[in-house]
Amino acid sequence: MMKSIRKYLLIIAAALLTITLSACGTKVTAEEAINKTNEASKNLKNTEFVSSNISEIIVGDQTQKIENKVSGSLILEPFTMHATTEIKAQDKTQTLEMYIKDNAAYAKATGQDTWVKSSNNNITAQFENLKKLANSEQVMEFYKKIAKDFKIAEEKGNYVLTYSGNGDQFKELMVAIANSSGGQAVNANAFNNVDFKNVTIKLVVSKDFIPISNETIMEIATKNAAKPTTMKITQNTSYSNVNKVTSIDLPEAAKNANEIGRN
Repeated sequence: MMKSIRKYLLIIAAALLTITLSACGTKVTAEEAINKTNEASKNLKNTEFVSSNISEIIVGDQTQKIENKVSGSLILEPFTMHATTEIKAQDKTQTLEMYIKDNAAYAKATGQDTWVKSSNNNITAQFENLKKLANSEQVMEFYKKIAKDFKIAEEKGNYVLTYSGNGDQFKELMVAIANSSGGQAVNANAFNNVDFKNVTIKLVVSKDFIPISNETIMEIATKNAAKPTTMKITQNTSYSNVNKVTSIDLPEAAKNANEIGRN
């Protein structure tokens, strides 16, 4: 169960990362909007979100498709979260409902009727990493560097920022994401055998700068591999009740959860 919790934390982390990239600006140039994004993201205190991720992995003539969906709400200070995660792969579906509250994780997985609780330091230490992902300075600094390549437009009364590109500069983004996720520090050399073939980004915000949705599509391929591998990742995230989530309460059943994975 401990390994399962860690796996779902990584999936939730990917969803949270997009939140900081969507709180962007006004009818200005794309570069100004990205700079305002950096400032606006610092004011994000809580939100509800729905995030879906579809990964298509092609190895030789074989294709594997993995879908996951995370929906929930979070409060950054003190870090509190409720998330329901669904993973579909190879005609199997797994779900996990999780709460993070008062430095403890509560979880109930597919087929289980009871909740489990963990206050293990290895788990709780990842809470801070999840919080970093909701306000990642490294990632935002990367977006500022490519801001001149974004386009800005108005659609249906909202502001829309779009980007399309490729190349080794995305190594820096992957390093930022990996290092924000915790664990061993990595550098750009870790992605030397990765070819970033195409990356597109679409951020939509309301006129009063509230994030509405974020879509990122990335196509990458391995270089110099015995079996060429291509991966296409599509992630969509939408937001509601930004800075209006006042509390996240544990259900009664979770309050009586069995403790596992003690230090």
